[in-house]
Amino acid sequence: MDDTKVGQQDKDDPAQVAKQGFEALMAGKDKSRRRIGQTKAQGLANKVLPDSLKAGARRRMAEPGSTDTK
Repeated sequence: MDDTKVGQQDKDDPAQVAKQGFEALMAGKDKSRRRIGQTKAQGLANKVLPDSLKAGARRRMAEPGSTDTK
């Protein structure tokens, strides 16, 4: 995934991500808290945008060659 936008992004601490996921699971939630490095604007957008729209954007970021500037 080195040639994808997702692969080039900074990554959250795996231990913190696992902790957030576990806490959400134990609380009966289907989603965990916001990402550690996420901005307030990103957090707000994640609350109001439908999952299908967010999934499409994420798919484009994970496509091989998505880091190309052509």
